[in-house]
Amino acid sequence: MKKLSKVLLGAVAMLSLLALFVAQPVQTASASTKKEYLLVMGHGAGDPGARGNGNTEANLLRKKLLPHLEKYAKKVKKSKIVFYNPKHNMVTDTRKGGGSHKVKKTTSVIMFHFDASTSRYANGGHVIICHRKPNTREKKMAAVIKKYVGLNKAYNGYSYRTDLKNCNVLRRRGIDFSLVETGFITNKRDYQQINKHIDKIAKGYIEAITGETVK
Repeated sequence: MKKLSKVLLGAVAMLSLLALFVAQPVQTASASTKKEYLLVMGHGAGDPGARGNGNTEANLLRKKLLPHLEKYAKKVKKSKIVFYNPKHNMVTDTRKGGGSHKVKKTTSVIMFHFDASTSRYANGGHVIICHRKPNTREKKMAAVIKKYVGLNKAYNGYSYRTDLKNCNVLRRRGIDFSLVETGFITNKRDYQQINKHIDKIAKGYIEAITGETVK
């Protein structure tokens, strides 16, 4: 009888352990790993960039657009968004062996810029794409530009370039990237539209980049 009791107690214990194991959720790498995006605001420290309408590209990017991007970046759930240190110049860092050379291969890089021209009539934005055809993210970002600023008719949304240092390094390393020209800082209407809709533009960009909906 004692022997039977021990067997029964052992069976109950085994069943309890089995139930405990089954009840625990299985943690997988894919469930806990968030896709990382690196956002770069212009060239960086010491480079004012394009000038127009009494402002500089650096100021419009870091003082105006950046706070709105940061606001919506905090609201994403499935992605990790980091910003390149504005106290550094990514172009200079890349020339010194840092910058684009040190970006993790699993990270997607989004570089933000404003265009400029000696002609005040040059207008509209576009996306400089990583490959010869735009991906889903680039199509969505171009749609944001089209909605709030307008597209540059010369490119109709996209251009593929091989003469940009950071882009060339990233492409050669097999790293996904996009460079966004939101519009012309030298064009009065573009400048007004960018300032008027800057919060909506930032929200649209974050949603386009991550594929998430934010409020």
